[in-house]
Amino acid sequence: MSENTSETKIMMANALKELIKDRPFSKITVQDIVTACNINRNTFYYHFESNYDLLYFAYSQEVQKVADSFHQANATVPQIMEFVLDYIDQNIPLCQCAYESLGETQLKTIFEKDIFDYIRATIEYFAKQNNVKFSEDFKTYIGFSYTQLLSGQIIWYIKHTGEMDKEIFKQYFQTFFTATLKSVMDEAVSKGF
Repeated sequence: MSENTSETKIMMANALKELIKDRPFSKITVQDIVTACNINRNTFYYHFESNYDLLYFAYSQEVQKVADSFHQANATVPQIMEFVLDYIDQNIPLCQCAYESLGETQLKTIFEKDIFDYIRATIEYFAKQNNVKFSEDFKTYIGFSYTQLLSGQIIWYIKHTGEMDKEIFKQYFQTFFTATLKSVMDEAVSKGF
């Protein structure tokens, strides 16, 4: 993708994010986007098939920024959840729009790669700290399982923003995640996985 193409896509994504603050996604038209960006409709359709494609791109870019921040911070999984929850709280209109318009399956797709990589890194860290070696199959299986769990928790938080105190949510998450993952890995060690 050329720099101009990338810049144009990001400009449209930023315009969409601003428009979402003022009105529902269903009321935002391609014309609204092109007017905000001072481009023509052909330019929009050169890059995206629909507003939904643009929303997917915009939200993917946002998730990537959050992922980059926790990669740079070398964060633990509980710290990652802190980054994510803070982002959601600061960007409720965009997050809820993505949930309502793209659906859970698309959101999981957006979240999964970075979460999977971090779960695998956590397993590797545990293995190194405990001087054990897990099979690749086991690491993939556990990585996939916990990725599904974390993605589901993030989506639940978006869907139910405000229904549970964030600090309580984080405590529940950290307790559950830490206890279960450690227990699973301890059991795997005893079984030689």
